[in-house]
Amino acid sequence: WLTCFRAARKQVAKRLAFGEDRMNKALTNLLDGMAASVLLLNKAIKKQAALECIVIYANLIDGALRVGLILKDQLESASSRIDESLLRQTDDDPIISERRIYKMALERGVITSIVYDKLSDAYDLRNKCIHRYLLCSITYDDVTGLVFQMAELKQEVRDAVFRLEREQIEKGVGMTVEGPDLDDRYHIESAMQKERYCNLK
Repeated sequence: WLTCFRAARKQVAKRLAFGEDRMNKALTNLLDGMAASVLLLNKAIKKQAALECIVIYANLIDGALRVGLILKDQLESASSRIDESLLRQTDDDPIISERRIYKMALERGVITSIVYDKLSDAYDLRNKCIHRYLLCSITYDDVTGLVFQMAELKQEVRDAVFRLEREQIEKGVGMTVEGPDLDDRYHIESAMQKERYCNLK
């Protein structure tokens, strides 16, 4: 699972790193949050806390798709522009829901219709697990099965984002650039910027 943690932050590190001058605060906060979420996911897996795993996986998938939408827009516009409406949501901002992010990712070609259908099915089941666990026939076995489904979906979404990053590098377009390898201390320090250390031990 440490590999998953590294991968979340390596969107700005070894594999396909964003040039620091091309970053903005909203994007940095999102990526730091994703790194912190993987640390929290590791804790949840260790505790075998299935419901917690589901919530965090959904968070990571949503974040990765938002990054993917930005990468896709940059490729199509041949620019490094960043749509910050995808990266933050204050009380006054319009809500861009997970469902909407899934639909946008499908329409823009970030994900395939097969992945979209899987995400939609997982979304419906997740809502039953989280919001209707006491009110429907769902069991904890169903919850545990969903954890594995969402783990696979996270990988599929991550692979789609990596393909867009690679395309940016090959075309010399957008904010993605080759970067040096960074050790684990960098990834952990980045996560700590988002979450207090006492919450991540």
